Amino acid sequence: MSESREGRAERLLGQLHRWAMEAIELPREQRDAYIIEVATQYYDDAVKNGLNGAQAEEWRENIDDWLHSLVEAIETSGGATGGHA
Repeated sequence: MSESREGRAERLLGQLHRWAMEAIELPREQRDAYIIEVATQYYDDAVKNGLNGAQAEEWRENIDDWLHSLVEAIETSGGATGGHA
């Protein structure tokens, strides 16, 4: 069972990284809207998959926070351009 959880966690981390890289590709002024859109979709999917509204909202907030943090970290390190920190 723990291996299944680890697999899900790895998939989520991979997806978060892909979303963060997509956000980095956008102009800076469009990034927040993109992250909100992704987090909202994640909320909708969580509800469809059985989480109650409060649980789904907590996940939405986590996705939003994680993506903002990842985008900031990637940007600080130079992102896909090879690092200029």
